[in-house]
Formats: sequence, C-alpha cells, structure tokens
Amino acid sequence: MDLRGWITVMAVACLAAGGGAGVLVGRSLTPPARAERAGAFPDYERLMVRTFELSPERREALGAILTSYEKELASIKDRHMADYMSSIEPELRERGAFYRALVRDQVLPAERRTEFDRLSLGFPDTTRR
Repeated sequence: MDLRGWITVMAVACLAAGGGAGVLVGRSLTPPARAERAGAFPDYERLMVRTFELSPERREALGAILTSYEKELASIKDRHMADYMSSIEPELRERGAFYRALVRDQVLPAERRTEFDRLSLGFPDTTRR
C-alpha cells in the first residue's frame, strides 16, 4: 500500500474515533432527562416549561402546585360522586329489580326460579352439592 492509502486509512480511523468520542462526550454533558410527571397535567407542565423556559427550581414548584391541584380535584370528584350515587340509588334499585325479574321470568326455566330467588336474596344454595 502506498503512502496515500495509509493516509486515507488513518483519516477514516481518526474520523470514526472522533465521532464516537463526540457522541460519548455529548451524552455525558447532557443533563439526564427529567422523568415525565404522571398525572392529569403532563402536557400542560411540558408546555409551561418550554414556553417560559422555567429553571429547575421553578419546574419543581410548578410540579408541586399541579400535584396539589390534582389531589384537590380528585377529592372534589369523590365527594360529589358519593352525593350523585346516593341520589340515583332509588332508580338504580328499581331498574335492578326490573331486570332481575326479566331474567327470572323470561330466561330461567320455571323449576329453577325458586333457586334463583334464594340466590338473589343472598341465601346459599342448599339444593345443589
């Protein structure tokens, strides 16, 4: 191999080594990616951080505020869900009885209806073993 061939081989080797070293150095200097915040507002948080270029301290403050907000929303939802469920309970009970009667009278054979009635009331089935 002549001198030009060796120069080309050395240039390619240096280029490959420099590229690999650049990738390694770049990865080591890049701050670790912040874990995505789970919850209701990750897109909002990401948008706020990017738009206003928030510092890490301000990101933490925003995260704490959004976590608190999310907990309060869940508490309000739970409280109102209990009120809502108790307000519809009579209608749900009536619909349940209606459909239970449909199943009993239109699906089950007549000889098994007594067994169904016992099970519907929560009594154990003593006729089968």
